[in-house]
Amino acid sequence: MNTHTLTKPKPVRGEKKLHTLSTGAPITSLVGHDSPLDEYGAAFADRAQPFLFFYTCDGDKIDTQFLSRGQFWDLAATGAAYLTEQGVSKGDRIVHGFSDNTPYDLIFRLSAVMTGCVPVTINWQADDGERLVYKAKVTGAKAFLSDTGFAKRADEIRPALPHVLFFNVELLDTSEPAPTWKSPRIHYDDEKMIIFTAGTTGLPKGVKLPHRSYLANRLTFEEYFRLPASTPLDLLLVNPLHHTNSSALSDWGMRRIGSRVHLVQRYSTPYWKILADIAYTKSGVFVAPMVPRHIDFLENLITTARLPLELDNLRQALHKTEILIGSAPVGPTTVARILKLSGRYPRVRFGSTESCLQVTATPTSMSDEEARAAFEAGWHHEYKGDKAVGYYIGREHYPFTRVTIVKKIDPGKSGFMEPCKTGEPGYIVTQGANIMNGYVGKGKESREVFRKGWYTGLRDIGFALRGRDGLLDYYWMTRDSALLIRGGANYSYEQVAADLSRVLIEDFNMIPEQFKLAVVGICSETEHEDNCCVTIELTREAASMQSTIEEQFIARASRRVSKGSRPDYVRFAKIPVSFKGAVLFPQLKNEFSESLKTKGKNE
Repeated sequence: MNTHTLTKPKPVRGEKKLHTLSTGAPITSLVGHDSPLDEYGAAFADRAQPFLFFYTCDGDKIDTQFLSRGQFWDLAATGAAYLTEQGVSKGDRIVHGFSDNTPYDLIFRLSAVMTGCVPVTINWQADDGERLVYKAKVTGAKAFLSDTGFAKRADEIRPALPHVLFFNVELLDTSEPAPTWKSPRIHYDDEKMIIFTAGTTGLPKGVKLPHRSYLANRLTFEEYFRLPASTPLDLLLVNPLHHTNSSALSDWGMRRIGSRVHLVQRYSTPYWKILADIAYTKSGVFVAPMVPRHIDFLENLITTARLPLELDNLRQALHKTEILIGSAPVGPTTVARILKLSGRYPRVRFGSTESCLQVTATPTSMSDEEARAAFEAGWHHEYKGDKAVGYYIGREHYPFTRVTIVKKIDPGKSGFMEPCKTGEPGYIVTQGANIMNGYVGKGKESREVFRKGWYTGLRDIGFALRGRDGLLDYYWMTRDSALLIRGGANYSYEQVAADLSRVLIEDFNMIPEQFKLAVVGICSETEHEDNCCVTIELTREAASMQSTIEEQFIARASRRVSKGSRPDYVRFAKIPVSFKGAVLFPQLKNEFSESLKTKGKNE
């Protein structure tokens, strides 16, 4: 049987020189700069180049603002001079408290490179006052930057942070040339940004990403898209800048000569018209990062005849677009929709905040037939006679990232860091220059996610298969916290939900757009085995079917699905999801547990 082994190269994390995994050559030699600021300076040297296009939408109306590279650099320099005047210096952490995607966020990220300070993200979609104070305190923030839209929230927490400088960046005087400031020497292993995880299982963790991670990210993407230095690049960003997705891609745009960044304030219906306009005018490669939920939104716009442009025009535009999709499982429905709309398979990417976005992606060199075979191999995969469905996440970005599958990642457990056989489900682990330095204030936890030179903190379950060319393709199955334990076996929440969704479609004649279905496991009857607890969210149009489903679903499903997928309880409620469309399983589990307690009291 084929296996993948843990043969070295040595891990790159923590080395003084930033080596690639293949040659051992310093990674900085690939860009010709010894300092990050030199790299950005070279990218902004041509001041007349167009750089940032910022889109705001009011209903169907789209307003566009524009900054050249020279204008953007001058604004960042003004911000750097202001921070210096306020005593901010290298290594100081600065909270970015913005109300939505805004050019000021990106401007002050470049100001941070100029001064050596470290931006700290907040989640403008979810963070309450208590969470904002926590992030400022745990990072030891010296300043809290905000825009006018966030000013009220900033004022509310100001008393809790008496030693922190608060400043509305929109009040910055840009009428005069920026004063000069003395830039400190910045090294690639110095801290560049702190991006907080979502915190769906407790307090969010602050991920310390060095300049090295973002350099590796840039080199990864340029190798991935096979971009010569002379090829123009357009990036359309709609995901929030407080997430690693837009953070990494906007930084790529900042440090690449000739790139143009298109930033959308927030996702809304006109996004698709913006995309089409860029696709028709671009002269090189056009990359539009998305999450699966954006495709769900698009499908709804089409079926309800609310698309803001002709469907044929959108299809032609999407065909010209590199759809880079990830951050949540990209399953058969999403792939089929993208293929139908664009005539191309999507570029599925996989990674995490700790890996500065990218670990694997579907190869750009694949033909449509090779891509089809790779995707379908995961959908139909079995291991030892049992279904082990996986979603294709591509291949490692050698020599910048490395991936393998191991049986266990916890020391002391049988199979710890032991390689899995090809096709055998296990834990996805990775290494590369892109990996974080650690978590803020969590030294022990930081050390524990690195084992034998590999980053093991993904906690994603997957498997690898040999492609037609003999190289390893990787597949994502589930998170280890999203497993249903029954009869000593583990069943993926996602797989059980897919099995039960087919019952609604085939036995109750529903269509996928009429419902959402999610599953959690709760030990309500024994201490060692989970009950399968199903939550169904119906659209308003399908609400009349609730009583029929409630009466018949468990019986019908139990006859149709495997033992591992048989439902024990079903309830009808809204399913909590992140902005990416991923189910928030801890929250769903708590809500279901409360409903079971209430049900017990009422019986």
